[in-house]
Amino acid sequence: MKIVRRIIIAIVAIGLVFGAGYYKYINTITYYNDANTNGNTIGNLYGNGLFCETDGVVYFANPNDYNRLYKMNPDESDIEIVANDSVYFLNADSHYLYYSRQHNRDNSQFGFLNVNVNSLCRMTKKNKEVKILDEADCSTCALAGNNVLYIRYLAEEGTTLNSIKIDGTEGQQLSKLPIDPRCVVGEKLYFSGIENDHNLHSMNIYTKDNTYVSAENLWLPIIEKGVLYFMDLDNHKRVYRMSLSGGEKYGLTTYPIQHYNISGNFLFYQSLKGNPDGLYRVDMQSGAEELLAEGQFNNINVTSKYVYFADYFSGATYHCPLTGRNVTLFDPPIQQLKN
Repeated sequence: MKIVRRIIIAIVAIGLVFGAGYYKYINTITYYNDANTNGNTIGNLYGNGLFCETDGVVYFANPNDYNRLYKMNPDESDIEIVANDSVYFLNADSHYLYYSRQHNRDNSQFGFLNVNVNSLCRMTKKNKEVKILDEADCSTCALAGNNVLYIRYLAEEGTTLNSIKIDGTEGQQLSKLPIDPRCVVGEKLYFSGIENDHNLHSMNIYTKDNTYVSAENLWLPIIEKGVLYFMDLDNHKRVYRMSLSGGEKYGLTTYPIQHYNISGNFLFYQSLKGNPDGLYRVDMQSGAEELLAEGQFNNINVTSKYVYFADYFSGATYHCPLTGRNVTLFDPPIQQLKN
């Protein structure tokens, strides 16, 4: 019996050692993406990336819980806390979530030590392990293939555009200017000029070469399926669209805009000097436009089922079915993270 017991103990010990080694090995593997992979819609990232739908799951910053990371189904069922991190600029691929920490308020991870509270992070979906990609003060970020483009602030450098691979290597500065990284298509970045003009430019994120794309005087470009949407600075800040390759442009909104987002055939925008001001929806096929909610709103995010937007003054988040008119308060529960 003693021999049998020793054999069993030896087998268990070997199994534990092998299991620990395998777990450590698995956690060192990085799963890479196709070059055309992007982590969220451009419009959602303009809305601070507070919602991100991927593989049938919506990850979101819970407005009732310090913007901590939660997830739910697109129909808002099965809400569940994911992490104590306060997040914004959510991005996702098949294996990871990417985000900037938003001060990590209250008892969030590391927040009580005031360490890495604004860092750029990658979280493995399966085991929720967090890898710090950049410990500096980071904000706006967007996934571009196997790179994350992001804005970073350092006292000695100021605010700059940077990139880093999703495995945390090959970090580099792309521009000394704070170029907006959110309008990324595949691995190509499009942006409105911020120094000498407000025309549309593109950047090769590997060579850092810039290309002049359009002479339109624009802001907040969104590119979908070869179509360019933009705030036209020469036409009272209304939203226009045109082919990315050029040609005639068409106005889409009645009023000037402050923020906007696109979902399929619908455009949602916060009016500027509207009659009245509020959150409007435009059917881009018929041209029909309707007021969904009167007031001042920002952080417009869309999923496959809902449009979400926040009251500018109170911070309360509202939601409405993409094709409906029933605007109600989005009031997700607060949950404690289980160890």
